[in-house]
Amino acid sequence: MAIPESEFTENINRFQLLSLATKEGIWEYDFITNKSFYNDGITELFGHGYPELEDNNSWWRNNIHPQDKNRIINALDELLQGDQHVWWGKYQFRCKDGRYKLILDRLFVVRDAENKPIRLIGTMQDLTELNSLEQEFEIIRKEHQQIMQKAIFEAEENERKKISEELYENINQVLSAINLHIAQAKNHVTNEGLAWLEEAQILLLESISGICILSKRLSPVSLQLLGLQLALDESLANVKGTNQIDYTLEVENVDLTKINIGLQTVFYRIAQHQLSNILKHSSATRIDIKFSGHSDKTKMSIFDNGDGINLKKVNFGKGFSSIQQKSAAFGGTFNLESIEGKTGFTMEVII
Repeated sequence: MAIPESEFTENINRFQLLSLATKEGIWEYDFITNKSFYNDGITELFGHGYPELEDNNSWWRNNIHPQDKNRIINALDELLQGDQHVWWGKYQFRCKDGRYKLILDRLFVVRDAENKPIRLIGTMQDLTELNSLEQEFEIIRKEHQQIMQKAIFEAEENERKKISEELYENINQVLSAINLHIAQAKNHVTNEGLAWLEEAQILLLESISGICILSKRLSPVSLQLLGLQLALDESLANVKGTNQIDYTLEVENVDLTKINIGLQTVFYRIAQHQLSNILKHSSATRIDIKFSGHSDKTKMSIFDNGDGINLKKVNFGKGFSSIQQKSAAFGGTFNLESIEGKTGFTMEVII
């Protein structure tokens, strides 16, 4: 449907008024006369002026950033060949001094009675500053998210420590006292009662042992006393003893003792998570953990020789999202490597 000339003139006036308020550049190309029009906003935005803008069509096309040029030109061609009147898009545009600005361009097509384009109007708005603010906001958002995730991790560790102390100092002591009473009571009962007490004592000792293991998992004393490497070696030895899985633990080009205890705890918790994942979901018979220097950071790789999987088809759920959150909280990166049909699954964390 063609737009009347009077309405077109009214739209032009409206665009000019809007450009004063928004600091937009306005240009217009007449397909019939091949003449161009541009307002002062164009020269203010980009520094271009006469005679460059005399051929507005060539000027506009020649200054689109090479990365965006094909996309924008194709979009314009589709607009002109179709029946739509309006298009908008973002792209980079070159200034007179060679710098590029990110702009929002809104194109308006005036068509004749046969729906052929007769005029093309463009309004160009500089988004460079806005884009910069968006990038700064994104950086701040990620920093705040990292601080919050780190605070959550530290709060969880404090809560684990409290529960561990409660288990060890209170519940475990009560059970130990009960064990002593049972031991004394065994001297004053019949043979039938003695057998019952001995059975109860075995169950009690198993409970005490289980609480000790749980307490150590909640707040690993070995990590505080012995450091990350020996604490992990203890965990791997327990896995080998319980599940018959061989392991290696290697440290290369990095001194784990110089890593602060907070970061050691993060690596320890991530390793715990992955060991749990391997025991639950893998048919592995070997686990290899390796620490190595990575620029000014530390990389931990955990490999198991279970069956490979297609990473794109698997929903890993809470187990890996928790690992990813922990690494991100301390400014780290997280990566998985596995191929379906081949042996092996590798998790890498760099912090």
